[in-house]
Amino acid sequence: MSTRYFLLIFSVLSVVACRPAGPEEIPFPTKICVVTSHHGQPIPQATVWIKYNTDTLPGYNLPSADFDASFKTGADARGCIEPVPEGRHWLIAFGYDSLHFPNYVYGSMMVNVSLKDKPVIDTIMYVSE
Repeated sequence: MSTRYFLLIFSVLSVVACRPAGPEEIPFPTKICVVTSHHGQPIPQATVWIKYNTDTLPGYNLPSADFDASFKTGADARGCIEPVPEGRHWLIAFGYDSLHFPNYVYGSMMVNVSLKDKPVIDTIMYVSE
């Protein structure tokens, strides 16, 4: 009887031990992309800070540690971040506009990311003085 138990346990362990490892991360198909714009002109190299899962505007004076993530827009003023969690998130952008004074511009917007309705947000983010 003990030989049977030994073979059963050995068989179970062999099957479990020979399995390929599962993925370390499960891909989440969510993404936020923005183009920063001021007076119809693209604002390249803007920094966009994100505060996840809040209905309240976090404000423009918070330290960077109070935000959950950030990304920069490129030379074409477009930037993306992925994956992002589902929920309502606030985006705060800071940039530099050499064509208008004052040169430092900022803006904010709320986005709602939902796997069912809107997993990818791709929009223009308007900034001002």
